[in-house]
Amino acid sequence: MRALLRATFALALGLTALLPLAASAQEQARTREGFWFNAGLGYGTLGCQDCSSREGGVSGGVALGGTLSQKVLLGAGTNGWTKSENGATLTVGTVTALMRFYPSAAGGLFLVGGLGVGTIRAEVSGFGSDSETGFGALVGVGYDIRVGHNVSLTPFWNGFAMSSSNSDANVGQLGLGITVH
Repeated sequence: MRALLRATFALALGLTALLPLAASAQEQARTREGFWFNAGLGYGTLGCQDCSSREGGVSGGVALGGTLSQKVLLGAGTNGWTKSENGATLTVGTVTALMRFYPSAAGGLFLVGGLGVGTIRAEVSGFGSDSETGFGALVGVGYDIRVGHNVSLTPFWNGFAMSSSNSDANVGQLGLGITVH
């Protein structure tokens, strides 16, 4: 019994001694510096001002930029949504200048926002296509889960929208990305 207690005590002391090293590794793992890149894919629902319901479809995005500090990343990105049905395809997308803000320099949670250009495009097989371009905006939240020194799996939710004089569209997007810091 004493041998078991000694072994348990020794193990506890050993683990306690390793805690500062683990904390240091965690801080190092959260380092954000230099160039960053993110790509993600998921599911989105499309709505509009005069729509009676939302439509689901494939959605995703790509972003890249540079790091200003452990809390602020600046860049540019594109987000899109598409759905094809019965020979018709509808696509909505934005291209924005964006900012990722991490409330905690050591944490993985971030908020994202951006402004830029948005488009909506409808194409019907055999009849052609039409598109509208206007103002685009993006808001979102995500969390970087480190899986390597500078690589994270990033679950995210984004809302993006476009508005022109003739049309509007908004997309709620849920997905999983990969971020390289």
